[in-house]
Amino acid sequence: MKNCLKNKFKLLILIIAIIILIIFLIVLNGCQVNQLFSSFSPSESISSEIEKIQLDENELKSLEITNATIEEKIDSSNEIKVSSEKIRDPFMPFYLNPEAGSETQKNKLSVEKIYNEDEVFFTEINLNDSVYKLKKEDLFGKIYQVKAINADSVVLLKGDELITIYINEIYYD
Repeated sequence: MKNCLKNKFKLLILIIAIIILIIFLIVLNGCQVNQLFSSFSPSESISSEIEKIQLDENELKSLEITNATIEEKIDSSNEIKVSSEKIRDPFMPFYLNPEAGSETQKNKLSVEKIYNEDEVFFTEINLNDSVYKLKKEDLFGKIYQVKAINADSVVLLKGDELITIYINEIYYD
């Protein structure tokens, strides 16, 4: 029992010593900060006025900076080169026709068949001479999704646009 009390007393003394040491270090650091701030006296305040200097015009002329050289440095139009080549749209999928000028150059979609297998409706859609066998919610061509299959039409989602294509109709997108 005495050993237990002795150990607790030693622990209490150690904790008090650590607290006193921490307080001493804080006070010591505070004194250094106060000494740092007290080294600036009000008479040594920083001047808010900008010192005025005289410019020598001959010295400025010797620098040989003219408006033409300044404009040349600012003008960046000579750095931009516009190519006469047609630039490919980076957002256009590479496998789809990039030209949208005529109907033969657009993406060609057509519904070939609509049928029912085991109570699930399927459709066969032709996209640029590639035939896809699809059901509702299937993706194809990386940009189209089948949203509904009706008796004589299919509803597709492209981005936020709904496209309805009827059987044996050719749709140019």
